[in-house]
Amino acid sequence: MSSPIRLNQHDAGIKLIFHCRDESGMPINLEQLSADFLLYDGDTLLNGGRTACAKPDAAMGAAEYTVQAADTASPGLLHGKLRLHNAEFEVKNLGTIPIEIEEAVSSRPGGFPDL
Repeated sequence: MSSPIRLNQHDAGIKLIFHCRDESGMPINLEQLSADFLLYDGDTLLNGGRTACAKPDAAMGAAEYTVQAADTASPGLLHGKLRLHNAEFEVKNLGTIPIEIEEAVSSRPGGFPDL
């Protein structure tokens, strides 16, 4: 298992960038494909209805998912899966991407962190 992507609880707006490549290392052209990032807590899909990735450089296989606050609401170890598909086929088994949501640091009144 690879090292997890570390995010803080309640993070939002962070872009997870993926570079899709085939087994020989060549970029997968995403121009005719949809790219989705599915985020799971166990068997529960956390980001249903908002899994679509932007494709800033589709020809070179670049896809990005923007993290929303609901994705990081609870601390713990999540797993993500990238899915590439169109009307003719779907690539499902691209491996699991571990994502660790670290608990928010509590603060005392006045904005000073607990030590």
